[in-house]
Amino acid sequence: MNAQREKFLRDALRPFAKRSNLVGYSAAVLDGAIFLTAVYLACASADVWLQALFSVIAGTMISTLFVLAHDAGHGSLVRHRRGNAFLARVLLLPSLHNLTLWRIAHNRGHHQAANIQGMNSWSPMTVAEYAALPKWKQWRERVYRSGGFGPYYLVERWLKHKFYPNATVRGAVRKRALADFAVLAAWLGAWSAGAVVAGTLGDNAWYASLVWGVAVPFAVWNCLMGLTVYLQHTHPTVPWFRNAAEAARHGAEELAVHVKYPRWYGLLSHDIMEHPAHHIHPLIPFYRLRAAQERLNELLGKDAIVEPMTPGYVLGLLRQCRVYDYERREWADFCDTVAPEPAGAVLTAEAPRS
Repeated sequence: MNAQREKFLRDALRPFAKRSNLVGYSAAVLDGAIFLTAVYLACASADVWLQALFSVIAGTMISTLFVLAHDAGHGSLVRHRRGNAFLARVLLLPSLHNLTLWRIAHNRGHHQAANIQGMNSWSPMTVAEYAALPKWKQWRERVYRSGGFGPYYLVERWLKHKFYPNATVRGAVRKRALADFAVLAAWLGAWSAGAVVAGTLGDNAWYASLVWGVAVPFAVWNCLMGLTVYLQHTHPTVPWFRNAAEAARHGAEELAVHVKYPRWYGLLSHDIMEHPAHHIHPLIPFYRLRAAQERLNELLGKDAIVEPMTPGYVLGLLRQCRVYDYERREWADFCDTVAPEPAGAVLTAEAPRS
């Protein structure tokens, strides 16, 4: 039944999956120009407050370029396959994302198996798994789940899965990932050198240029991305699963949240938070995503998971969504205790394990 419903929704959103070369290429050029200008001004400006301002703008533009790269990686930004492949690789450079690894984690992983523990961003631990951690890892998990969006994405997603291929990536895929890593290393060197040169034009120290022109923008980007992926799939009513078989019984529209931001943020972020429609039909480009989400909400009616973006909403999620009971599909708190096994109890193959 869920498969039939999902097909119905996908067919209903199909008219929105139309690509435009003019819009796609124009957005890439405009966002790229703003990013490079902001980096230059962050390095060359004489006043610290201006350096900080343009540094934040540069970090914000990294996030908008990533959204465009995301669409290109799905083949939806422009009309031609080669154009999308080229744009995906170039537009991922500022976020230092390895295109080969990103495709594995996102296209083959997340979209094929959303909200499965260990395969997706912000996969929740169980109470027992949290209790079994050493104290420093418990502290780290508490930081993540208390608003540490940037550190979470930087460590748990980018470093582990999106930058350099780990030992699980093998064969021809590893070779492609290493080639992409070499491109990223060259880009990082050029970015850093350009920041230093821009700083000398403003009579600023080289290390200050690296901080304001490279490090702070990258940190801002990680914070924005960490918050974005947290909000897209974290909600009291959105289920998480142990495996793909469990997830297959649920439709894609049940696994993502439509968090409604002010319109200015939607324009700035290329409507990245119109997320359920993207999961239903990943080939819808950002410039048609808002209309597609409105249509999806109409079709779902009261079943649509829609939340207004407010500080109170985010704080409420942070208080409630900490560890997870995969049997009951309920969130729990860090301080909840695990019931001890009765004396002499023996775990069998059928017994549930945390």
